[in-house]
Amino acid sequence: MQRKYLFFSFFTLIGLVFLARLFYIQIINEEYKLSAISNVVRVDKIYPGRGLIYDRNGKLLVGNQSAYDLMIVPRQVKLTDTIGFCELIGIPIDEYKERIIKAKSYSYLKPSIFIKQISKERFAYIQEKLHLYPGFYPQKRILRSYQNRAGSNVIGFIGEAGVSFIKDNPSYSQGDLIGKTGIEKSYEDILKGKTGQIYNLVDVHNRTQGSYESGAYDTLPQPGKHVTATIDIDLQALGEELMRNKRGSIVAIEPSSGEILSLVTSPNYDANLMVGSERTVNYSKLYLDSINKPLFDRGLLAEYPPGSPFKVINALIGLQEGVTKETTTYTCHHGFHYGRLHVACHCGTSSPIALRLAISKSCNNYFCQVFKSIIEKYPTAQEGMDVWSNHVKSFNMGRFLNNDLPTGRKGLVPNADYYDKAFGYTGWR
Repeated sequence: MQRKYLFFSFFTLIGLVFLARLFYIQIINEEYKLSAISNVVRVDKIYPGRGLIYDRNGKLLVGNQSAYDLMIVPRQVKLTDTIGFCELIGIPIDEYKERIIKAKSYSYLKPSIFIKQISKERFAYIQEKLHLYPGFYPQKRILRSYQNRAGSNVIGFIGEAGVSFIKDNPSYSQGDLIGKTGIEKSYEDILKGKTGQIYNLVDVHNRTQGSYESGAYDTLPQPGKHVTATIDIDLQALGEELMRNKRGSIVAIEPSSGEILSLVTSPNYDANLMVGSERTVNYSKLYLDSINKPLFDRGLLAEYPPGSPFKVINALIGLQEGVTKETTTYTCHHGFHYGRLHVACHCGTSSPIALRLAISKSCNNYFCQVFKSIIEKYPTAQEGMDVWSNHVKSFNMGRFLNNDLPTGRKGLVPNADYYDKAFGYTGWR
């Protein structure tokens, strides 16, 4: 009798264990439920429209256009005609194999981008036969449409977020596009918007069959905000036309506000080359162009001698230091002479000239004499040089342009330390 109860209790206990395990799997633990759902539900991103960019007069500089990414889920790929698929999407079979390996290394179950930024015209042809190739499906993207060739260095361009950027910014994921240069980069947080998600029921061929749970889990994208730049695109275009086939830059600033009206660099590039599936190839060509350097913004990065306009600043420093007056005169003997140094001058004067005429004639000798007087006012050349350097920096020389673009150099205004390091403390005067 005891054996009978023991036997019954043993099987009852085993039954309870199985029931508890079944309850845990079906009710508490959602892992198996999610695994089953993943076979019939596909989560698609809905990319927001990126904010538009206008010039100061309300002219559209950057708009948006539709494109498509070809997505892949490696677990679902079952190709019987690999050659036909490669011909359809326009890649060689070796590249197809490389992309398959890359997709599997990312995830065998999760979708990833197989071919990015396919134009809507090209994708219309691909879509007709895409249902024959399980494991591949389209994902709509929003790309940029640059309305003018002018101003590419100011507006900038967008590109895919890198691994390190995503690591530092968890709100982004693989395939997201971010501003890489110019206004696109500086105002990324304003322009980007917020990505949405839609849960779709799919069949064995990964074709959409309807919405999952009537869209209960779907989220709508939030478009980015628009930005108005201080650039006048017509003035920018004129400046670029004037600089055609030349190397250099033009910077036009509104004196009353400091707003940048035009920031020209030459040679430049067309920002539309940075859009679409050929972006990587085009960028490489521009980056490797070591002669023209179209990606090098000469208006912000190049360091040029200031030239004759700097003479006005030197005159103001001389007046402030009391070493020159409006009536102070110097005679130009075809340039400035100091020891073995000779700075040539072609002002065309041969008699004493005062400050106003020296400015209008741009006399090199006059302003070299003013500079010499500033230095010699002080007991040592080092002290005089530091005083002069501080005056120059008070005009914001040797500092960044104080704009909101993500690149730039501040230039160099030398002081006594600079010359001490270059020539030794007693090696210059």
